[in-house]
Amino acid sequence: MTFEEAILAKRPLLADGATGTMLQSMGLPVGEPPEKWTLERPEAVKELAQRYAEAGSDLVYTNTFGANRIRLKRFGLADKVAELNRLAVQLAREGVSKANRPSSLLPQTFVVASIGPTGELLEPYGDLEPEVAQEAFAEQAAALSEAGVDAFVCETFSDLNEALICLKAVKSVAKVPVIVSMSFEENGRTMMGVTPEDAVSRLLDEGAFVVGANCSIGPEVVERAVKAMKSVHPEALLLAKPNAGKPQLVEGKVVYPVTPKEMAEFASRMRDLGIAIIGGCCGTTPEHIAAMRDVLK
Repeated sequence: MTFEEAILAKRPLLADGATGTMLQSMGLPVGEPPEKWTLERPEAVKELAQRYAEAGSDLVYTNTFGANRIRLKRFGLADKVAELNRLAVQLAREGVSKANRPSSLLPQTFVVASIGPTGELLEPYGDLEPEVAQEAFAEQAAALSEAGVDAFVCETFSDLNEALICLKAVKSVAKVPVIVSMSFEENGRTMMGVTPEDAVSRLLDEGAFVVGANCSIGPEVVERAVKAMKSVHPEALLLAKPNAGKPQLVEGKVVYPVTPKEMAEFASRMRDLGIAIIGGCCGTTPEHIAAMRDVLK
């Protein structure tokens, strides 16, 4: 079964949870890019993919959110784009292949290539030229595509123009479906002022297979965003993948307050709304995903 066939079967797919915060819980120092562990701690990256697959995830993202040349340059890794992306796909594949999945679930866990923003502002708000951004996204997407992924996700974008550039770049080098997901604030818009209604319309027009909302403050914000998307495009395939709430500092540790039970309740509401892909972002653990799996069976 292909990723596209699985979604069109009209059964909601369960995505994974956090990558960065989970790797931090496994020892990644705060402030270090998670992509470094693809090279330095590959077993941890592989283990995380396996844990999500065993918790019930139908799809697992690669550890490549920031693995574009522009972002990697900050950490002296700009010459590692191809190596980091290809190895991340391999580790995700190995992790999910080792997972012991219940027979009631899909026979495979799909590997979805994650591409995040460049971290720079596009002209005229910043110095990043659109052509440079597109080249960086296309370079990353080419390496991921060559490694063999089931789909792509351009995720956590606040600038719709940058999201559209990423979508165009991926589609120029890859033949698999592309998901595009924006991050919305409590006011219902992205940090750059984009509404869910505008985002879903533009992205679908440019060929996104699935459009959605991820990260944000928590389930409530993402729920409002996908409902707004559905109001203007009722038949669109949508994704909802929120943080486990707003992080809080408790006794010197960062804590995400939304419990597995609360994320399961969110998953149930998203299923009833007809959302195609449901998962979690920052602060979401395999325990959250397992609770969501229980209500999505």
